[in-house]
Amino acid sequence: MTEQHVIAIDLGGTKLAAGVVDREGTVLRRTEHPTETSSQDALLAQIDGAIEELMNGEVGALGIGIPSLIDQRAGQAGSSVNVPLTGVHLRDQLATRFGVPVALENDANAAALAEHRFGAGRGTAHMVLLTLGTGIGGGLILNGELYRGSLGTAGELGHITIDLNGSRCQGTCPGIGHLEALASGTAADRLAEDVARARPTSGLGRALAEGRDVDPRLTVELAKSGDPDAREVLDTIGYRLGVGIASYVNIFNPELVVVGGGFSRAGDLVLEPARKVVAERALPPARDAVRIELAVLGPEAGLIGAAVVGFEALDSVAV
Repeated sequence: MTEQHVIAIDLGGTKLAAGVVDREGTVLRRTEHPTETSSQDALLAQIDGAIEELMNGEVGALGIGIPSLIDQRAGQAGSSVNVPLTGVHLRDQLATRFGVPVALENDANAAALAEHRFGAGRGTAHMVLLTLGTGIGGGLILNGELYRGSLGTAGELGHITIDLNGSRCQGTCPGIGHLEALASGTAADRLAEDVARARPTSGLGRALAEGRDVDPRLTVELAKSGDPDAREVLDTIGYRLGVGIASYVNIFNPELVVVGGGFSRAGDLVLEPARKVVAERALPPARDAVRIELAVLGPEAGLIGAAVVGFEALDSVAV
């Protein structure tokens, strides 16, 4: 077999990244564009365009990571919370369009595969991954293997209820009080804006008055410089995250919980309050053994994980 590269797609609610990746997890070429969310057709055209931009004779397969509930039996994006994809047989469509094997995977599952094989989870058998971004994705490595469930839709860890009387979840999710609604980058954005409006003399309030975007990036920047109001926002997000992680520790007894995604740039400003909650609320001995650490692959995790499943599809055809 001469093909040693795959094209990987990492689709998120905010951006679409595409890259050519080799078997060692090295991203050789990379492009990135804001996600086209105006319609399903527009998004599918964007995915096609990203693949066309990178396709060459050394590409043997496609690996597609999307923030959707995926029916692995049919290769179908059954439903999506933060992007307009519903009921699309994406695997067959792309295989017909480009003439190469295609693997479809939930984006957070793909990131979990990448961190387990090449990143923070190397050497572990039981790992939970959370990606903090527009929403909260999740992936489970159990007994050294990615756990997908009976249909392929397992691991929606952002949709655990942590507040019975909380706000409605975002996007198309019908749930109430979900972790995603309370601890994602989107939730941090809302909380920071609330603080900015309530405290106009705070760093966040002054930024709002100056017309700046009061978003997670600014909140992290201010918090790292010592701003107490920004730190309060991140402490609240970390507390909520810890409530969710405590349940995962009780249920799955992982060795490691890895936290990645764009909002993970907050680092210990979010992880330390989360660790404190886990120490207080999770059951021993699991709580005493688990480690909660940052992902190490950064924004490339989704691409690398999508490439892993792309190579699996390529190798299955070659057997």
